[in-house]
Amino acid sequence: MNHMLPRTQAILGLAALLLLAACATTGGGRGKNKEPDMLSGLVLDPEGRAIPFAKVSVIPQVPYENPDAGRGGRAVADAEPLPDGSRGLAVTTEGGRWVVDHISGDDGESLGMPYGYYYEVTVYKPGFHVWKDSVLFERGTLQVDVTLYPDTIDIEDVGNVVDTSVGETNTGAGVLRQGE
Repeated sequence: MNHMLPRTQAILGLAALLLLAACATTGGGRGKNKEPDMLSGLVLDPEGRAIPFAKVSVIPQVPYENPDAGRGGRAVADAEPLPDGSRGLAVTTEGGRWVVDHISGDDGESLGMPYGYYYEVTVYKPGFHVWKDSVLFERGTLQVDVTLYPDTIDIEDVGNVVDTSVGETNTGAGVLRQGE
């Protein structure tokens, strides 16, 4: 039975090593009760129904400058400016949910989710008005819920509103030629 103890320890050690590797790649190793860095949200219509397959664009704008930084506070964004063309993209699920957990540069390289920036969030779905706003992302998960309004025109039938009377009109003379 003693010959099985080293084998069991080796298996447990390998399992612990795999667990640590999984935590390092999923963000689970950041500490207890830490939220992952991401922007997420829910896209609904005015009646509260989910809007699936809406396109969400997240574009970094300017870093946040803390006005109290000189009085003992700290400036949130001391990082290098992000490359032009950096953005995060998502499409809402059937339930209207979306997540952007990283920003990519023009070359497709992941830049992570830099904190301390204002991000312009745009939500687009054909048949609805475009929604756009700027949000400050500091750390953790920032929830951005959106209501999209339909691109519709309300037409009310009020009966005969076309005035067919001639009255005083100005008629002119002219020639209509095809191709001119």
